Amino acid sequence: MSMHSPQARSFNSEGLSDISVGMTPTHPYGSVKSPVYSERERHVIYEHAPLPALNRSTEGTGADMGAGTQSRKPSSVPTFYLSLSGMLGFKQRYSLLLFIVFGGTLLGFCLARAFMMNTRIMRAQTTPGDFRWFDQKKYKIPYFWHIYTTIRGFIVGAQFLPVIRRRFMLLHRTNGYLSILLLIPGNIAGSVVARRSFGGEINQQIAYYLLGIMITFSMLMGYANVKKDTRRHRRWMLRGVVYFAIPILPRPMILIARAIITKIGTYWSVWRCDEVFYVLQSTEALSQLFPQCVANGAGADPSNNPLSVAVHASNHEGDLGKSSAVRVVHGMCLWISMLISVLGVEIYLRKTETANYYRHGGVLEPRELEPEKEFIPYERF
Repeated sequence: MSMHSPQARSFNSEGLSDISVGMTPTHPYGSVKSPVYSERERHVIYEHAPLPALNRSTEGTGADMGAGTQSRKPSSVPTFYLSLSGMLGFKQRYSLLLFIVFGGTLLGFCLARAFMMNTRIMRAQTTPGDFRWFDQKKYKIPYFWHIYTTIRGFIVGAQFLPVIRRRFMLLHRTNGYLSILLLIPGNIAGSVVARRSFGGEINQQIAYYLLGIMITFSMLMGYANVKKDTRRHRRWMLRGVVYFAIPILPRPMILIARAIITKIGTYWSVWRCDEVFYVLQSTEALSQLFPQCVANGAGADPSNNPLSVAVHASNHEGDLGKSSAVRVVHGMCLWISMLISVLGVEIYLRKTETANYYRHGGVLEPRELEPEKEFIPYERF
């Protein structure tokens, strides 16, 4: 006797096979026995349905394809950005954007400061009261040197273009040596001027001295690793340039902070009487605003009076009030800028470590990550 019952097959109008015996449910692509059956009936009959017809009408297909092609047309702006990024040799998509934003900011700041090479413009753009000291020889020479070496900002940005490092190595090295020769002396001159800059408040003096040490140390470390370790050379030079650009960020921050303390109206800064007289340029105005500077014979010469007075910090009280507001907020803005810049450059170095892993032909190339070695420890320096 046969173990299986005979089964008659029939085909429906769609071409699918139905099993007439056993009430078997119909599968989308054929017929399958019900999963609930006896041990003896573990026999599955599976028949594939015929393939769908391919001779469909193509009248609407061409229009659909044309619409899809038009909708998928790449945008010109991202395409241009990626093409330019590849031409300049950047490995990450965001690297060109960072170069444009921060490099452009540095270039724009140096262009603005370049006008100060004219001594008349220099006096007009310097914070009122500071030239009471910058006219003295021991501050005048360092201040002029600090301003004139702003040309270093025009050339230092080219050091971070990968295409120059790959194709014009001699230019990269020459430009690097020139940048160091201009940056370190200009940085030292700026540290000397910091004693009287923006009123010479002690909190900003310390910030400028620390910043000068950070810039000089980073540049010297980068120079020491030029041929020893290209990865360390890159890291230290990036740090040095970012530290060099730290004084740029406080400029917009000062505008905001000045408006805030003007609104509050209870902030004051300490001025010497001769500094106040240098701004007012009038003994009568000095006696009206600060009578203690001329009372009881306090300082026969108002241009050399060491007595100190409190000046109200406000944007609505002329050059003296605006300069006083700058003195109040400048140190705070400088410290915040240092914190943001130091953290930012370390995060960037960490993110781009694998893309600048080993030296090849004088430049750093990315490391091909292996599945079992995807984590690369970050070196200390």
